[in-house]
Amino acid sequence: MRRGAHRAVPAALALAVVAGAAACSGGCSGPSCGGPTKAPTTTTATTTTAPAGPVPLTGGPVLAVKIDNTSAARPRIGLDKADVVYVEPVEGGLTRLLAVFSRHQAREVGPVRSGRESDVTLLANWGKVAFVYSGSSSYTARILARGAQVNLSNDQSGRGYRRDHSRPAPYNLIGDPTALLARAGGSVRPHDIGFRYGPPIAGGAAATSVTATWPAATVSLRWNAKRGQYLVVTDGRPDVSPSGTQYGAGTVVVQYVTSKPSANRDVNGRPTPVEQLVGSGKAIVLRGGRAWQATWSRAGATSPTTFTASGQVVTFAPQGPVWVLLEPTGRTATVR
Repeated sequence: MRRGAHRAVPAALALAVVAGAAACSGGCSGPSCGGPTKAPTTTTATTTTAPAGPVPLTGGPVLAVKIDNTSAARPRIGLDKADVVYVEPVEGGLTRLLAVFSRHQAREVGPVRSGRESDVTLLANWGKVAFVYSGSSSYTARILARGAQVNLSNDQSGRGYRRDHSRPAPYNLIGDPTALLARAGGSVRPHDIGFRYGPPIAGGAAATSVTATWPAATVSLRWNAKRGQYLVVTDGRPDVSPSGTQYGAGTVVVQYVTSKPSANRDVNGRPTPVEQLVGSGKAIVLRGGRAWQATWSRAGATSPTTFTASGQVVTFAPQGPVWVLLEPTGRTATVR
C-alpha cells in the first residue's frame, strides 16, 4: 500500500493569476499596467512513503499442493517457491507437507501424495483455492468434498500430472502448476490468513536451530547467516532440490496443536491424526537467528491465525518461505 500526499494550488491564488492575465491583454505587463505582479509558478508535488507497520501476505492465484515428506520422495520439487509450507502429522508417526504457492509458482511440484481431512481447515482461511493431491480414502474424500477448496485429485483426471519413471511409485507423481490452475478454472488470491510480514519485533532470544519430532519423523531447521534462512534437514539429511540447493525458510513457526485420532484408518489399520487448528495455543517463531515465545489464536476455520508475543503481533521475514511445524501438544521442539 502506498500513500501519496498532494498539495493543490489555492483557489484564491489561481484567480489572481487569471485576473493578472486579463489586465495585461494589451501587451503591457507587470505593475505598470495597473495589474498585480505575476504570481510565481507553483508545482504540485507528490511524495510516497513506505508501508507503515506489518503487512499481510498478498500474491496471485493460490495453489496448495500435498507433498510427500519421507525419504523415498527425495528430492522434493518446488518448495523454494512456496509462500508457506505446513509440516502436518499423518498416520504411522510420519509427516506430510502442504505447500502453498501464491507470490510465485514453481515450474513443477511434487511428489504429490494423498489429502487428509486436516487440509480442509488448513486451507479454509486462504479462500476457495486450488488444491492438488493424489487421492484419498473414501472417508477422507467425503470430508474434502465439504471444504471450500477446489479439489484437483489425480483420481478425477490425469490432466496436470505426469509420472516420473526414474522414481519409485507412488513417489513419482509430479504436478504442473500452470496446467492444474487452468484445470481449476483459476484460483483466488490469498485471503487474510493472519500472517504479518515486516521488521522483527523487539525481544526474542538467539536461536540458531529448531528441531521438531514426531514418532517416526524429524524436521530440523538451522540458521545460515549467509543465506539469511533456516536450512531444512529432514530425518537427519539436508533436504535439497533436484539441482542440489538445500531448501530454506525465512521464518519458522512451531505451532503446538491438539491432535486426535480420526475415524479414518490406513491400510494397516492405523488412525489418521486430525489437528485442532481453531482455538489457541503456544507457539515459537524463529527468524533472523532469534526466537520468540508466542501464542497463536484462531477464532474459526475461516478466521486468520494470529501470532503474538508480549502483546505484540509477531512479524515474519518478507523473503523466504514460512515453514509451520504442527507439533502435537505434549511434545516439545528443541530450540538452540
